Amino acid sequence: MKYGIFSDIHSNLEAMTVVAAAMKAEGAREYLCLGDLVGYYSNPAEVIDLIQSLNCWKIVMGNHDSACLGQTPLSKFNEPAAKAILWTREKILPRHYDFLSSLTLRAEIGDIDLVHSSPYQSEEWHYLIQKEDVERNFRYFQGRLCLFGHVHKPFIAEQKPNGAVDILTDQEYVLKPDCRYLVNVGSVGQPRDSNPKTGFVMYDSHSRKLSIRRLDYDFKTTAHKTLDAGLPEYLAQRLSSGK
Repeated sequence: MKYGIFSDIHSNLEAMTVVAAAMKAEGAREYLCLGDLVGYYSNPAEVIDLIQSLNCWKIVMGNHDSACLGQTPLSKFNEPAAKAILWTREKILPRHYDFLSSLTLRAEIGDIDLVHSSPYQSEEWHYLIQKEDVERNFRYFQGRLCLFGHVHKPFIAEQKPNGAVDILTDQEYVLKPDCRYLVNVGSVGQPRDSNPKTGFVMYDSHSRKLSIRRLDYDFKTTAHKTLDAGLPEYLAQRLSSGK
């Protein structure tokens, strides 16, 4: 099976449109979304509609989705993010609320685990940035592969049979059958690895090849729309720097 996997779209319609077309062009048969459909940018309703049109096999809830529903307090967010969540609540329809409410924190497909933030205490929205945090989280999922988002920086962490963990820089990698993996799929809508290109992952479960993809998109339009909507300027500025 060839999967198209994406996360952290954050209401960025320009980026999500490019990613949806690219995954289809690469032959994705199923789509997996790792949460944060909304937040930050100006097209929450359109992004939800586009993602629903993909008929994703699995979608998990992100912290911005949860906050939009009132399930995660705004005190857990910085001021620009909180303002965007309040703005978003006024822009989506009841059917969008119903859809977001239907999402779960975690999901599984065979030996693949899906979560937005981390296998450990998924509801606390921990960030897996430090290597020791990545290493610890291998204890908290059962499968061979866990896919997650949240940190907006794609990477592959490989746990060897002896328990040692390596953080890999490869953009394409064939997963080894005797190893386990935590893979961050990056961000569609707000990359933070100093690369403004939108990102997603393709995974072929037959060949076990995993590919991190980056593509150009029209972030200038997204930035202009952000400002026109009255959203914080800081959010628009982040798009060009990828930080």
